[in-house]
Amino acid sequence: MAEVQQQDSGSGKGKHSKVRAKKASTHIDMTPMVDLAFLLLTFFILTTTLSKPRTMDITMPVKDDIKEEDRSKVPASQTLSILLTENDKIIWYMGVDNPETPPETNVADFSASGPNSVHKMLLEKNKIVLDLVKMVEDSVRAGLIPNKPEEIKQHKAAVKAAEKKGLIVLIKPDEKAKYRNLVDILDEMLVTNVARYAIVDLSESEKELILNAK
Repeated sequence: MAEVQQQDSGSGKGKHSKVRAKKASTHIDMTPMVDLAFLLLTFFILTTTLSKPRTMDITMPVKDDIKEEDRSKVPASQTLSILLTENDKIIWYMGVDNPETPPETNVADFSASGPNSVHKMLLEKNKIVLDLVKMVEDSVRAGLIPNKPEEIKQHKAAVKAAEKKGLIVLIKPDEKAKYRNLVDILDEMLVTNVARYAIVDLSESEKELILNAK
């Protein structure tokens, strides 16, 4: 609040003393401003939502004593290996890792629709499963499947699990890859409806592939 204080500049009290104009000085009371600041601070503290830490649950395979001949063989034509390295770089190849005959590698990035987009590449390689998922969505629109999120999710999971010719992705980050890149590629697995994928350690020959691709 502002107060105006009057100062008497005349000192004479006689009959003929000259009356001078009084000077006014302005004094600003800052007490209400302090109260307002505390009220605003209290309001923002009570209404602000604090950021919650985001976590992702990843179930890693356990080491077992299953013999090599008893393990299920992964078809090379369905296997896609994605190597994550520094500078947000992605190197991928089709087939299995064979040090004697190194596979033909390709470079990709995390762009949405660029010429080297990993998203675009996954959509092309996983077309069989994507067509099945689209059939589920068409059935929902036709009324053959109830339009309930939980039921739609179950039907999509069922068709992806039943398709044995779908894409199998092996994600292999090196020690220079960013954690953000691993999260991004896992998100791509969900977006492109890849049913089977795993996080696997790099082999020595694949480390050479990364060095040769730089």
